Amino acid sequence: MTPRSSPPAIDESAVTQPPPDSGRVRQLMQLGRRLGSNWLVAPLLLLSFWVMVTLQPEPQNAPGVQWPSIRLVALQDDLSGESRLAQAIDVQLPHSWQPDGLMNKGVGRYELSLAASAPAAQDAAQQPWALRIDRLSPAHRVWLNGQLVHSTLPRRGWLTLGAPHLIDVPGGAVRPGQNTLVVEMHCAAQCGLTPVTLGRKADLQGAYWIYRVVTRDLLVVLNIVCITFSLFVVTLWWMRRQEATAGLFGLLMTVGALRNCRYFVEGDLQLSANVDSWLYFTAHVLATCLQSWFILALSRTHWPALHRVLCVVLPGFPLIALAAMPWDPGLTHTRNILQGTLLLLLPPSMLMLKRSHTLVPGNLLFGMGVGWLLALLASIHDFALGRIVGNVTFSYWLPWAIPMMMPQFAMLVIKRIATAFDEIEQANQHLEAKVAERTRELAAANAAKSHFLASASHDLRQPVAAIGLITDLLQSRVTDPALRSLTDRLTRAVNSMESLLKGLLDLSRLDSGTVDVQRRRVKLQPLLEAVTNHEMESARHKGLRLRIRPTDATVWTDPVLLEQVLRNLVGNAIRHTTQGGVLVGMRRRGNAWVLQVWDSGPGIEPADQQRIFEAFVQLSNPARERSQGLGLGLAIVQRAATLLDHAVGVRSVVGRGSVFSVTMPAATLAHGVGHRTGNGNGIAASDSTLQAGPTGASTALPAIPARRVLVIEDDRGLRDTLVSLLQSWGVAEVHAGDSLASVSALPAGCWDLVVSDHRLGDGTGREVIAHLRSAQPGLPALILTGDTSPEQLAELARSGLPVLHKPFRSEKMRAMIVDTMARAADRDDSV
Repeated sequence: MTPRSSPPAIDESAVTQPPPDSGRVRQLMQLGRRLGSNWLVAPLLLLSFWVMVTLQPEPQNAPGVQWPSIRLVALQDDLSGESRLAQAIDVQLPHSWQPDGLMNKGVGRYELSLAASAPAAQDAAQQPWALRIDRLSPAHRVWLNGQLVHSTLPRRGWLTLGAPHLIDVPGGAVRPGQNTLVVEMHCAAQCGLTPVTLGRKADLQGAYWIYRVVTRDLLVVLNIVCITFSLFVVTLWWMRRQEATAGLFGLLMTVGALRNCRYFVEGDLQLSANVDSWLYFTAHVLATCLQSWFILALSRTHWPALHRVLCVVLPGFPLIALAAMPWDPGLTHTRNILQGTLLLLLPPSMLMLKRSHTLVPGNLLFGMGVGWLLALLASIHDFALGRIVGNVTFSYWLPWAIPMMMPQFAMLVIKRIATAFDEIEQANQHLEAKVAERTRELAAANAAKSHFLASASHDLRQPVAAIGLITDLLQSRVTDPALRSLTDRLTRAVNSMESLLKGLLDLSRLDSGTVDVQRRRVKLQPLLEAVTNHEMESARHKGLRLRIRPTDATVWTDPVLLEQVLRNLVGNAIRHTTQGGVLVGMRRRGNAWVLQVWDSGPGIEPADQQRIFEAFVQLSNPARERSQGLGLGLAIVQRAATLLDHAVGVRSVVGRGSVFSVTMPAATLAHGVGHRTGNGNGIAASDSTLQAGPTGASTALPAIPARRVLVIEDDRGLRDTLVSLLQSWGVAEVHAGDSLASVSALPAGCWDLVVSDHRLGDGTGREVIAHLRSAQPGLPALILTGDTSPEQLAELARSGLPVLHKPFRSEKMRAMIVDTMARAADRDDSV
């Protein structure tokens, strides 16, 4: 069956055409391109090390040292202990067991005749000497003239691969004349003995360490680097499952590099020869299957037949080897057959790699092809010379080939990562630009909303103020009970409109920074009683029980703002509770008091417990029923608490109720009196709920001490109402105007009071008052305004003029007039 290629995916084309670079990503991309264009550097470097080992000169014996004869005196099976050598045989070094028809693994013993001259023996007694053997099993014992000079055999049955050794010779162990050196080794493969060199240790160890570093230590380091990078790629695959190609290659490199490192392990892993051989073979099968799956993923080839073969080979071959273990100790024959069969999977892999030329850049594909060809040659070399021939001088090539496969794929991964970083950077820049644009749009929309609310609020306050004053006039003059009922209903409607506008005003004032925060020692019991007495009627009307816990708490706060906070919390609790009750109490927490308002209402979902502090948010009032409030109370609570630096919290259980808390510092003797924060200008008393004052029935006010009053108001309806209201209060002479120009046109006169709207068609109320005071200094004045924008409120606060915010009731206006004229009279007396 021939493989069927699926259409190439588009998203990986970015490998060939990376996007524009910037900053560090540009440097990384440039480095990747330079390394990619010089991909031969790594293979050539490794090849140079290999050539260095191959061309290294043979070590020389010390002068006066000769090896007249070398004999293999014993061979023994490692499992049965049966001798496999009838008599000793003379051999030449290097000597390999398998090519001479001997067994391929087991225990062997060589006897070497050593002839040492007298000067050589004398030098060996005076200077450190050593034996160098380039291929000697780490499991060995060495005797010189019957003296055991070296042993690394921890247990019987331990078989290993050959490795270079430099063995110290004890001083005086070398005698003049004939000596006998016996070397016993326990070999797992490539058994035999390479030439033995005897000489001064100082003369041997330099070349020995170069040989060992290049043939073993360097390869271990290179393969560990491969493992580290491969694990990084596997982790990338684990986090991004679409990176299957990189993940399969990482697994392949990890398995191959681990198998290579095992070649150079000289310690005893406590594994039997059968288990060790089976693990080698299983790693080889796994690496071969991963290689084929990797190329399938790289070429995006759909080849079901090959996939099924790999799914059978991966578990099947190790199981066959496991079953053959009793009949083939060490799996010598089984591995020869099955590993030879695995080579049949390489041609399809090379075919698929060739087909991936449209998906991978040419230089990368060529480099990977060269790497795969080197790996193929190395596998054939290791299998033929290592498993079949078994030459003792054999060196594995795969530990060199695996690192040679890594550079090109590493460049591919690095380029993809660099491209991803660049795309992320571009996406971040685009996102930042969008966020900045969106922020500007939101700021403009918020400014437009604020302007709209301020304008709409101002325009609404004018007629609402007129309606409220007319209603007050009407109530004072109507005596018919039927008409009285109508005026009461009209008053309630006006109160509802005023409540909305007052809430907006409170928010604007709190946001404007004009609220004068005056902290002092405040006993909370009177405040709690005042608020609960005010809300008791509402609770009784709903059949709820409103209770307070007596307390002796004294806190450091602003009583006016705190009363506003408490009123809104208690009112909110009563409004949303249908049965049960509301409890108000205090708890001591260290150096603070916590005001808590408990209710048995419906509770609040956790996701909504922050939203309720936003303006106009009502969770259970989609129809915006006015009897459930306007959604401003908790927003005012949050802003007022922020000004007071008091923490506001909420805990709630759906279906059981909620508790709102305000944490305040306990008052101590260290706290001063009348401590003030804010802009210092204060704000005049107004109808705003931020102001303290009695909440019960109004008390009788003294008569207005004014004979001549000037009213400036551009709204005709409100202007006429103000004139009528002042006349009803006993003001003898009331003059009215609608602009700054009308004031300038008036004849000079002496006024007792001027009441002016702030926003006029040709100026402001402040300009009207300034014009009049230029001729009559100290003239009592009152500003009326429907402005709610923070900027306008701040300007009025800085002016120091008394301000009455629309809409207002007649009692409030009368109290403000009396207070303003009293203050002016006090100033005159002081002068």
